[in-house]
Order: sequence, then structure tokens, then C-alpha cells
Amino acid sequence: MRCSLRLCVGVTGVCGVLFLGLGIGAIFLFDSLLNDQIKKNEVIEKGSYLYDQWSDIPVPIFMQFWVWDLLNPEEVLQGEKPAVRQKGPYTYSERVVKTNITFYDNGTVSYMQPRTFTFLRNMSVGPENDTFTSLNIPLVTIAELIQNERDIVKDLVSVIERLAQETLFMKLTVGGLVWGYNDSLLVDVNKLVPGLVPSAEFGLFMGRKINGTDGVYSVFTGKGDVTKVNLIDTWDGQKKLNYWSDDPYCNMINGTDGNFFPPFITKEAKATLFSTDICRSVEGEFIRESSVRGIPTYRYEAPERLFQSGDINPDNKCYCQNQACLPSGLLNISICKQGAPVIMSSPHFYLGDQSLVDSIIGMHPDPEQHKVYFEVEPLSGILLAAGKRLQANIYVKKIDHIQQTGNVREMFYPILWLNESTFIDPVNADKFKSQVTNNIKLMYGVEYGMIGVGCVLLIMFIILFVRHRKRQTSTVVGTTDERTNLLNGDTVQ
Repeated sequence: MRCSLRLCVGVTGVCGVLFLGLGIGAIFLFDSLLNDQIKKNEVIEKGSYLYDQWSDIPVPIFMQFWVWDLLNPEEVLQGEKPAVRQKGPYTYSERVVKTNITFYDNGTVSYMQPRTFTFLRNMSVGPENDTFTSLNIPLVTIAELIQNERDIVKDLVSVIERLAQETLFMKLTVGGLVWGYNDSLLVDVNKLVPGLVPSAEFGLFMGRKINGTDGVYSVFTGKGDVTKVNLIDTWDGQKKLNYWSDDPYCNMINGTDGNFFPPFITKEAKATLFSTDICRSVEGEFIRESSVRGIPTYRYEAPERLFQSGDINPDNKCYCQNQACLPSGLLNISICKQGAPVIMSSPHFYLGDQSLVDSIIGMHPDPEQHKVYFEVEPLSGILLAAGKRLQANIYVKKIDHIQQTGNVREMFYPILWLNESTFIDPVNADKFKSQVTNNIKLMYGVEYGMIGVGCVLLIMFIILFVRHRKRQTSTVVGTTDERTNLLNGDTVQ
């Protein structure tokens, strides 16, 4: 019986140490295997898991627009605040398939990514031909372009505007404002002042509805260094932009194209992407651990300093273009939009200076609806959900030689805001789980299961060992008492 108990104690102790050691060893072994597997799969090359996801994005992407309908145009011309109401969403599905894919010996691959937008009436408040009252952007743009020209040119354009019966505010369709329409003023200006404007058509996203592209990207494939996968090497043949006064900071092309990020992303790292919509790179800061359809993620959001005034944030001084800096919440991108006085912001001037919100009746900034965010699976860097929210505004002021501007006050007038979003669908989520998440959970389960069993066995070993020692002590004490009684002449019963 004693040998059996001793054997149990010994076996329990040995097994406990063995399982604990195997569990700890499995952590290092499995983590190494996992890292090796990710490094193998997270490379942009034909045949890899990532290539199919990268070349033909399988998850649904939506582009939604909300237009600002002006309610009091006559009062605005007399110097009153604009009163606007939000109309939307007008929703489009977005299809992205990379083309002209070319691999190079320096570990990069170049491509274009044409996008096609299809209107979804069932996810919209109305048809594309819904009308609303908005700013006459071609008129304001031309006024901006000719401010420094000779007076005779100014008078000529003013005559053209009268003939065309232009007004500062006009009725537009949603589809026309977004995708483009023939503008009579631009037609006349093109005839009389050739080269002043690039086209007789105008639209905020003109030419981008069907197979529209935003340039040629060249990114690292990750071969040899997986931490560089999908990081931009050049855009349109440039390693840096040339928009922002030759400043090295503002002209940097940093991060990815936004489709996914390098693997092993940490909470301390910035999730950085380059956005052609605002002609600059954007950093996302870690906010919290989250999940998307049961897949653990890190949530990143664009910080307040993104559109902070250069007078407050010195890093943004170069976006002021050697002029007076705009209030916080605004970014002047006219320099990269053919001179059109386009000012970008967050929707409803979220995170902007309070004066912007107060200048327009109808602004109601809401963090949940208007912030920029993205959810990233940290081990693979795959983007599972995102919301890019931006608002396009036009700088407006009274111009003496343009009578249509009346007595309008100086302001940043909102035109529309958009939400380009993605959220992984159930089919692709299950596919991702089966190929990535479930395997990780299984490995972690084996690791911690073995450690747990080892700990339980060691606890049992300690308990059994203590009991065994107590029994040995009790036996020794009993034997000693018997010997003492015999020596004293006592009879043992």
C-alpha cells in the first residue's frame, strides 16, 4: 500500500512537470510555427492565400452619399446663415479588381485598381435623379481661378455668367453632382477662354463611376520582409508628393493603400494609409480591442490632429500652403484638385472648430456616425471592417466683379458627405475563421490546456505528498510509543 501511494505521488509529480513543460514549450513552438505560416501566406505572389484576397477584394464595399439641401438661398445672398438639411443615404456597391499587375525583381508589384459603382435603390432614400438646392460650384471655381487676371477678363466672365443666367445656388440631381453633368457656363468659358477650365463637365467624382482609377500604385510584396507587405513604394511613379510646398512631412506617401495592413500589427503601432481623396497619408491610432463577427480585432480611429489647424499642430503647418492656416477641422485640397476651392472635413465638421458648426444651421456632429475607423485582425493585418467618412465643402465669399455672389458671407459651405465602408460578410468571415482564427484558437487551446493539466497534476502532487508525509510521521510516532511501553514493562494489548 505504501509503495502504491509512493508510486501515485511520484507519477503525479512527474506528469505534472511534464505537462507543464510541454505546455510552456508548445507556446514557443506553436507561436514560431504560426509566425512562419503567416510569413508564408502573407506575401503578395500568385498562389498565396493573400493574393486572391488582394487582387480581387471579396468583401462587400459600399459608398454612401448624403447631400446638403439649402433651404434659404435668397436669405444667404443677403448675408444670412445657410440653413441646410441632410438628404441620404444614396448608396452604391463598390467593386474593386486590380489590373495591370506587374511584379518586379526589387520585391515590389505595381497595379491599378479601377472601381465600379452600382446604384442600390433598396438601400437609398430615393433615386439618383432626386433634386436638391446646392452651390453653383463651377461659378465659384471660375471666380477663384481668375481673381488675379486682368480686369477685362473678369468683365468678360461676368458677361458670360449673365448670358448663361447663372446664379450662386442651383438645382442639381444627386447623380449629377456626384458623377458629373454638362455645365453651360463651363461650355461657354471653354470657348471664350480656352484652357481656363479642364472640362465642360463637372462632378465631384467625375469619371470614376465605371472603371475609375486613382493612379498607379507600387507596393512591396512582403517577400523577404513580411512587415513591409502592401506598404506603398511609389504612387504614380513618385516616392513623395509635390503638392505641399516641398515640405518632406506633408508630402510623404506612407502606409498602405487601405485594403489591408502588414501582419503582426501592435497596439503601439500606427495603422497608416495613403488617401488620394485628401492627397495625404492618414494615421490611425489604436483605441481598443474589439471583434467583428466573432473574430478578434484591433480598432483604430483617425485622431483629432488629422485636420487640426497648423496654428495648433505644427506638423500640419505645411498644409497651410504658405497662407493663413484654416480653422481646425479643415484641409484645403484645391492644390491637388485642379484649383477648385474644395475644402475637406469630417461630416458635420466633427472634431472641427466650433465656429464651423455654428456657421451653418443644420450641423449635428456625432462621433459614432462621423468618425473614421477601421477594424484590423492583428496577426494577419486583414481589414475586416472600416468606415471612411469625409465631407466636401467649398470656400465661398463675396467677389466684387461677380454680381451673383451678392452679399454672401465668407464661409465653408458643405456640399455632401460620404461614407465608404466595408464589413466582412458571414461567408468570408467563416472562411477566415476556418483558415486563420480557428487554427489559432486550437493552438492556444492545446497550449493552455496542457499547462492547465500540468498545474492541476502539480497541485494534486503537493496534496498527495503532504498526506503521505503525515502518514509517515504518524507511523513513526506510533512505533516509538510501542517501544517505550515495552521498555517500561508494559504489555501491549
